Amino acid sequence: MKLYINGTPAVKGQEVTTFRGEQYILVGWREPQHSGSTGRVYIRNENGEREFFPSVVDGRFEEDTI
Repeated sequence: MKLYINGTPAVKGQEVTTFRGEQYILVGWREPQHSGSTGRVYIRNENGEREFFPSVVDGRFEEDTI
C-alpha cells in the first residue's frame, strides 16, 4: 500500500496541512491492518508529534497497482 496526500505519493519530511489549516511535517505512517482500518499518519511541529487519521491531512492509502 502507498500513502497519498492531496493525490500525490507521500514522502517523509514533506509539509502537510490539516483541515484546520495547521502546518506539520510528515514523519511517518502506519498502513491499515485490515479492511475496516484507515491507518494512521504521524506528524510533528514545534509543539511535538501527533497521530491522526490520514483524512485529517487529505491523505488516503491505496493498493499498489504494480
